[in-house]
Amino acid sequence: MTGRKVVVAATLSVCLPAVVSGSAASAAAVPQIPNFPTEYNFQNLILGVSYGPAPLMSVEEAGTLPEDDWFCDEAVRIWGSAGRQDLRVMRDMGANLVRLYGNNPTRDHTNFLDEAWKLGLSVAPGMSDWPYYQMGAGSCKNSNYNCFTQVKDSYSMNLQKGFLRPDGSYHPSLKYMNILNEPDLKMPPTTTTGTAEGPKEMARALISAFDAMLQAEKENKVTGNLVNFTATFSYAVCLVCTHFTDKPALGQMWTLDDAMRHPEEYGYSPVNDITAAYLSRFTHSFNTQNPATDLQHQFLDDYTVYFPSTPVYIGEYHRVGVNQTEDLSIILGVAEKNPLFKGISFFEFQVAYWKAGPERDFGMFGLDKDKAIASMDYFREHYDVRCLQPVYSAPDGYSMPAAVAKVYGGKGINTGDLCDPNPEGAPLTEEGFQTILALNKPWQTARYIEKVIHHLGAVVNSNAGDNLLALATEYGTANSATLAQVAEKFGGQYPPVWVSRDNDFARCAANREAQPRDVAESIGWACNNAKTFSCDDIPPYCKETTFRVADWVFSRFYKEGGGSNPLTDCDFSGNAIFASAKLYNRWTNAAECLVDGVSTPTLPPIVTPAPSSPSTSAAPPSSSSSASSASTSSGSESGGEETTESTTAAQEETTSSGSSSSSNSTAGGFCYG
Repeated sequence: MTGRKVVVAATLSVCLPAVVSGSAASAAAVPQIPNFPTEYNFQNLILGVSYGPAPLMSVEEAGTLPEDDWFCDEAVRIWGSAGRQDLRVMRDMGANLVRLYGNNPTRDHTNFLDEAWKLGLSVAPGMSDWPYYQMGAGSCKNSNYNCFTQVKDSYSMNLQKGFLRPDGSYHPSLKYMNILNEPDLKMPPTTTTGTAEGPKEMARALISAFDAMLQAEKENKVTGNLVNFTATFSYAVCLVCTHFTDKPALGQMWTLDDAMRHPEEYGYSPVNDITAAYLSRFTHSFNTQNPATDLQHQFLDDYTVYFPSTPVYIGEYHRVGVNQTEDLSIILGVAEKNPLFKGISFFEFQVAYWKAGPERDFGMFGLDKDKAIASMDYFREHYDVRCLQPVYSAPDGYSMPAAVAKVYGGKGINTGDLCDPNPEGAPLTEEGFQTILALNKPWQTARYIEKVIHHLGAVVNSNAGDNLLALATEYGTANSATLAQVAEKFGGQYPPVWVSRDNDFARCAANREAQPRDVAESIGWACNNAKTFSCDDIPPYCKETTFRVADWVFSRFYKEGGGSNPLTDCDFSGNAIFASAKLYNRWTNAAECLVDGVSTPTLPPIVTPAPSSPSTSAAPPSSSSSASSASTSSGSESGGEETTESTTAAQEETTSSGSSSSSNSTAGGFCYG
């Protein structure tokens, strides 16, 4: 957090660096910690979490980090449901928005947005600092703070890499797009303390970048509901602004407001009507670690007078060292009393070990240096995904995540599950099943069973969580049941009535919880071994992401082989899943690339809470047996609706004689082996 603590004295701006799936299994009786009474109701406000989960344990490691984009597919082992499941943890704390930082526009972000939407989380990404001042000679800092060219190209790539759906509408999870975080500390760094030209340069950078984003929308033919834009200022007092030279953040906001209305006075001629877009699509924001009791008199009293129609929220909020329950309830209570004040994003999700000193004081979760629950290949580097450790808040008498969950109205997290093997990430093998059974936690076993169900092209019906939990309890602990028994129960001719199997439209699709590099390897293998189709025929739209390529290839390869056993024939080393239409229609336009896929209207987010657990990792293509004795008989879909989908991770592939898999089918199901 590079926000600022304002000195109450009006004559100075002494600023200190801020230190600062729902699934059917989730409906089971999972013990949640803590079990607070419902005494807060701030659900109509922004209840955000600021998220930058760098997997680093020291300042020295920071220089080795190849990227800082944590909502791309390469980081799925951190945020995904089969990984450390950070997004689900946020949802369980009651958050409704995740605020992001790094953003590489050349990377695809579809899967993160789909996962957030599934969990009921809105997303607030931002432009990275790269086009502004990090790209060197070509940055807009070196083009007289005119950022139009640099930002237009970057944002256009964002739109094409997941921000837009194929129909040209914004992804429904997107809520705000941040033009730049703390521009008053960067464009230029002396904006608030230098010469009078500083605020004008900052404003020119922001309005030209805003204009560029509007132009990118126009060129990409954006339709439908539009996102709001923001620029998140620090809480510094701008001593050289023309207005509010004794109040935090307001001078910067006034300058931007004036530039949006009179761009020519700031040395910029816009291509688009930025004034109209500003008046209809802009929300102010700022970062602060000041006490909640400061906000009304320091900021809101004047803000409501001078900006009567522009909403505002706090993009980073955390008062370190105080009772978080009290402070958060006060700040959100202030928001309830001020209609323009929309809420906060709590700073931050994870301790920033790559920073020094008091900058490490803000994270809700530390990382266990001795416990890696997964690993990931993040571009050129390999990282351990360490399990989360809730940070204790002494003034509250319980952990910081518990304090946030109490005020946000979340069910809380079961801290005893955080370092468990993740059932949704455990492989679909006998060993994987026994590992989860050995936890002796029925709610974790239930999640694994639901994973098996999903890989059989089925879903658990609504309100069937008790049935699922009862079965998991019946299976008991390790060696009391086998994966073959589970597969036979749900893949045979007569699955339980509380499960709906999609016998008509289930398809072999890419597993959205797998890492892109692993998926690409399986694509290459399938293309090399295909007999009835050629990967040269993949249509352009399906080539836009690795996962859509895999949808096209895997579904056709499975069909080519006569796919009788989904757990082995649609596996591809854990990079595929035999998904029902209800499942794959939660992935942006997957149906368009699947062979004979069926498309349904955009599904609403799922609000059923789910337990939180870390994960294991996937294996490369192999020739090992996986425990399966399941069948997919022909006929229509049976049963009612599912509660949700639980995308899954690693499986092992059964291969034989150069084909992707082999199994001996029988009239009643599958032979295991």
